[in-house]
Amino acid sequence: MAIITNSNQQSLLALLHLSSPALPVGAFAYSQGLEYALDSDWCKNADDVKSWIHDSLQFALGQLDLPIYLRCFEAWQQQDYASVNKWNETLLSFRETKELYLEDIQVGSAYGQWHLGQDPERELYLKHIDRPTVVTLNALAAVLSGIDKQTGLLGFAWSWVENQVTCASKALPLGQTQAQQILKHLIPHIANACERASDMQDDDLGTGLMGLAMASALHEQQYSRLFRS
Repeated sequence: MAIITNSNQQSLLALLHLSSPALPVGAFAYSQGLEYALDSDWCKNADDVKSWIHDSLQFALGQLDLPIYLRCFEAWQQQDYASVNKWNETLLSFRETKELYLEDIQVGSAYGQWHLGQDPERELYLKHIDRPTVVTLNALAAVLSGIDKQTGLLGFAWSWVENQVTCASKALPLGQTQAQQILKHLIPHIANACERASDMQDDDLGTGLMGLAMASALHEQQYSRLFRS
């Protein structure tokens, strides 16, 4: 029988804390283009939502945010602030719409305030980076919480997927059972995306989901909406 040490318990609880939708950073206010896809009938039902989130996970988050998370994690560990800034700015440069860019720096700023609420001495880390992104400061939180790199990555990916499913539940007649079925279906794909991110080389990073970019751009002008992006 496996023995859970006190250290493992602390790490697990820290991961649950960091992955909680109750974390006060405002991620719930953003849909990353999904609301437009639902409003325009690009996604009409639970199967469409599942496919949309799956593709975004594999070909957007999995090919950009997740591998950059790993690089930021290592840079924070080594206190290599030049590399932290390099990857933070690289991530921002890939944001294809104003909405996606503003979401990253707005939620990133909220993450900064959350860090200071945990420990004012974290200002020593935060002062080294301008316009911090969600990825950058989530990775820092994992480092400072004693969460290992791969576990932190899984928690970050899970939080993103859960938020997308929650967005769909609010904008589409999607019952709790269907939402949970989508989450269950995506669990192995989350693990696969994290595994692939670990093997990606710098030159392989990038994303090109035209539909997601169009949805985000069109959402900026959507007449009525629940989400900021």
